[in-house]
Amino acid sequence: MASTDPPSASTEMRPLLPLDASAKNKEAANKNKLGMLFGVTIPCILSIFSVLLFLRLGFTLGQAGYVATLGMLAIGYTVVVSTVLSISAIVTSTTVEGGGVYFLVSRSVGPEFGGAIGVIFYVANIFGCASYVTGFVEAAESNLGKGGSLLTAGTSGLDALLPGDPYWRDFLYTTAVLVFCLGVVLVGANLFAKTTAIIFVLVFVAIFAALFSFGFSAEKNILPPSDNCVWKAMQGNATLTYTGFAWSTFTSNILPNFTADYTVLANDCTGTISPVDFQYVFAIFFNGCIGIMAGVNISGDLKDPSHAIPQGTLFALAVTFGIYILLFTFSAFTCTRDLLIHNVNYLQPINAVPPLITIGVFAITLSASLSNLIGATKILHAVAKDKLFGNILHPFTWTVGKSKQPFMAVLFSWFIVQMLLFLHRLNSITPITTIFFIISYGVVNMSCFILKMTSAPNFRPTFEFHPKFTSALGTISCIVMMFFINPIYAGITIALLLAIVIYLLIRGPAKPWGEVSQAIIYHQVRKFLLRLDIRKSHVRFWRPEVLLLVSNPRSAYHLIEFTNDLKKGGLYVLGHVIPTAFNSASAQYYSEQLQTWLNFVDVSNVKAFSEITICSSIRIGVQNLLAIAGLGGMKPNTLVLGFYSRDLPVNTLDTLHRRLLRKRSKVLQYIFRDNSLEKFAMVDGKLPSLRKDPQDQELSAEEYVSLIQDGVTMGKNVCVMRHFETFDKSVLKARPFIDVWPLHITRNGELDNTCLLMLQLACILHMKNKWKATSIRVFLIDANNVRQNEQIIHQILADSRIEASVHVVDPAYANQCFTVEGQTTFMESLGSQNPSTEFYTAMNSITKQYSQDSSLIFTALPTLPCDQSEAEDFVKSMDILSGNTGPIVMVHGTTQVMMTSI
Repeated sequence: MASTDPPSASTEMRPLLPLDASAKNKEAANKNKLGMLFGVTIPCILSIFSVLLFLRLGFTLGQAGYVATLGMLAIGYTVVVSTVLSISAIVTSTTVEGGGVYFLVSRSVGPEFGGAIGVIFYVANIFGCASYVTGFVEAAESNLGKGGSLLTAGTSGLDALLPGDPYWRDFLYTTAVLVFCLGVVLVGANLFAKTTAIIFVLVFVAIFAALFSFGFSAEKNILPPSDNCVWKAMQGNATLTYTGFAWSTFTSNILPNFTADYTVLANDCTGTISPVDFQYVFAIFFNGCIGIMAGVNISGDLKDPSHAIPQGTLFALAVTFGIYILLFTFSAFTCTRDLLIHNVNYLQPINAVPPLITIGVFAITLSASLSNLIGATKILHAVAKDKLFGNILHPFTWTVGKSKQPFMAVLFSWFIVQMLLFLHRLNSITPITTIFFIISYGVVNMSCFILKMTSAPNFRPTFEFHPKFTSALGTISCIVMMFFINPIYAGITIALLLAIVIYLLIRGPAKPWGEVSQAIIYHQVRKFLLRLDIRKSHVRFWRPEVLLLVSNPRSAYHLIEFTNDLKKGGLYVLGHVIPTAFNSASAQYYSEQLQTWLNFVDVSNVKAFSEITICSSIRIGVQNLLAIAGLGGMKPNTLVLGFYSRDLPVNTLDTLHRRLLRKRSKVLQYIFRDNSLEKFAMVDGKLPSLRKDPQDQELSAEEYVSLIQDGVTMGKNVCVMRHFETFDKSVLKARPFIDVWPLHITRNGELDNTCLLMLQLACILHMKNKWKATSIRVFLIDANNVRQNEQIIHQILADSRIEASVHVVDPAYANQCFTVEGQTTFMESLGSQNPSTEFYTAMNSITKQYSQDSSLIFTALPTLPCDQSEAEDFVKSMDILSGNTGPIVMVHGTTQVMMTSI
């Protein structure tokens, strides 16, 4: 037995820093990081507003009406508030690093969902950045281009700066805006915070100017936008009306009135258009609620993310909700429905200082572009660092400067956005971008719900208000929202998420973060184990629950594999005893061996548990295993042992190694990241070697027989298996029989438990796919009662629905095999309570004659000795009975295993 010294203190302990030094290091690390206001609140407010605030708010109100708009606002904020509560619970229960939503999900529910959401949220941010950059240029052209709202008639504006093809002019403008965003993100979070602070001031100046103008602007007529072909077709040159505060205006805006959206027509007013519906309007409105991750995106750049993210995001939601309510209410009281629907930029002409609204539009779209670009960069950098997709993303881990800016991640994200700008108009990708954001929120809610549902002890958020129903509501709401907005895109998004999850399950590397699936399984298994009452077990639902005693897996692989076929979905425990005194060295050896056995179970692909115990003797260890193996209502009912022999064992692990080598091609091994061969090498190196001297057998014959007697005493069925060293399922077609040799059909007027157990095990084995090519044969020997026994067997087979043929052994041949002076026939010896050695010799000859073409033999175990002094004779009887046969299972039935009667 290997033993190692305990690690020295120098390798285990690290010197602690003085408290003042630790505080100084923390202060230095946080010196250039952002606080709640500039790192979370301001970016979230700007991202939530986005272009909805200035360009789509009136359209939503005009189409849906005031009541429905408030309903949409309530629904949208219910979803995002529940998501923020889930985020707050997660970030206050762990140490938050960079990576935003990817980091939160991967550390909460595991790398598979984390990696999938990382990819989806990255794509969403990339698409969002491209959309907002394009929106910035479109706003510039509509205000400062030819015919722009801020230019006098006949002025060319931006069109004169770059005459020529409008496509390339727009592309150059969007490229210039994107280069500005690239510069800000490359410098780092500090410049991002300063830029968003300036933008924040500009946006709120525009908002306050708009609110002020509602109260002081007089009634006026407003020209419709020059590109509104719908209004021109309906009303010609008629103007739109701003009434100021008027109850009649409000009452006309209360209910929905869905009409056409003029902004979807081409610039030349060609094409057809249909009225919009609630689903269309809600999809547009919800874009004004999905910016809640702006603070989470830069979690690695925050001084105290556990404090800043919950409070900053909730405060941002409160501010934006209040401003939305004010703007919706003021607009409903002052603007006619035609003005709201047919001029998306309605706030500009009614404003006391019209350019302020344009500045607000520029600022809000620029802020959203920056937020999406920096969010995508942080996610890509975090995913690359974690190597979820191997080393292919390694270049994106490269950083520069004291602030360690991931410049390669920034440049790659910028490049992808730049490529998207070639598409020019990105309206078609807006719905799927929205759904990508929503599914990310749904998975965050699901993560929090699972953590609460499983009652994980280490999930202890300091954020108190996170009831379980809010995360469940958030999860369900996000799923419903996705399919409501666009069922096709929702289905595609879920399929993409599952595809990435499956890929990472198969191909992803193991990570030390833990998997929430284990917590879920534990929670559910514990709950159902408590309900699985062993006192309610019934023979109708009997199945083999096996404790297989294994000395060394090196010599028992075929036996382990065969027993795996025999269990029929029941409990399967590999039991092993380390016969030594319990101390620190043996405890360490136990831990090493347990890991080795678990790895062996993995590579051998058997559905078994491993139970190892340390005891002063093998018998006491097996008694412990018989008593405590399993849990609750899942306890072994059948003890399985290999045959006792002093012969040198055969190494059967070579068979497993050969199977692993031909299991998959190298391509498939790479795709599925199959590490079975590496695990096998680890197992092969850690398992103890086989004994090389017959005298090294640690178990005596007396102790071996005692193990069988202990199993019977504890009410377990017992199976002793022999000749499985070279067992191979490939011979099943050549030798297509499972033979059952019951010595007794009845005992004392009752069906013999051993006979029933053999039939049950044979039937269970035959039900396995690889054994279906075989047939069950039952051989009867007792000529004195052959007709009665044959009728009983046929009745048992019929009642138990077991397909088997019944064969009767020729009595003359049986007697010919039995030659003992003083006893006349084999049949007379069969009726003896303690058959002689010659009886088992005859039985062996009969079995070999009739079962020479069978793959497996079931027979009864010799009569157990009443005294330990008879142990050697018992082992000899087993040896004679099973000598030179094929694989054989000697069975002793203790309990009833079938519902049948004579």
